[in-house]
Amino acid sequence: MGEDASVNNYDIISIDDSASSNDDHSNSYRTNYFRNISLSYFAAQPTEMLSKHLEFKELCLESGNPEAHYIEGILQLFVKEDEQAGLYHLRQSSDGGYIDGTYLYGLSLLAVERFHKGQKYLDKLGWKENRSTSDQCWERVKKSLTDIPYFMNQGYYIARANLETLCGCRSRKRRGRVCNHGYYYERLNQFVEFAMSKNN
Repeated sequence: MGEDASVNNYDIISIDDSASSNDDHSNSYRTNYFRNISLSYFAAQPTEMLSKHLEFKELCLESGNPEAHYIEGILQLFVKEDEQAGLYHLRQSSDGGYIDGTYLYGLSLLAVERFHKGQKYLDKLGWKENRSTSDQCWERVKKSLTDIPYFMNQGYYIARANLETLCGCRSRKRRGRVCNHGYYYERLNQFVEFAMSKNN
């Protein structure tokens, strides 16, 4: 109630009408359909695809749907606890242009102490010019992770402490702005605090 519309701006991706007017339902049309179909409902509730809609998810994954890779990344990383598979799918989501996938991939890399690469992906969101995109991504990612039971990993504490050590200036301002490392620490800290709250 009263939520910012930008947090819920999961728009349905329209499929080219010229492709649907053909009677040729070839494999390329099917692939295009499953690659471009919006999975916004499932992105907000990824556990729905864990078993109930498994075949649909698999078709979308096979077709390279970036939202499907985002959902699978969440399920692999936080439910099945398969870090390698989770990060793979989140990267596919990011490479497919899904900004929430980019945000969560960058954040997850920070959480496993791959700081340089995580920073690189978070920088793709242009936070230095305007933080609103990353703030909106964080709100949607939190919504996606709400259904996931406790997923706190001890390594996240260590990553947060190590990033804080690297960022001795996180509380100081540079020309009225938080330094770069302070931004990354702030994002990782938000994530760790959110994960810890899931245990309460």
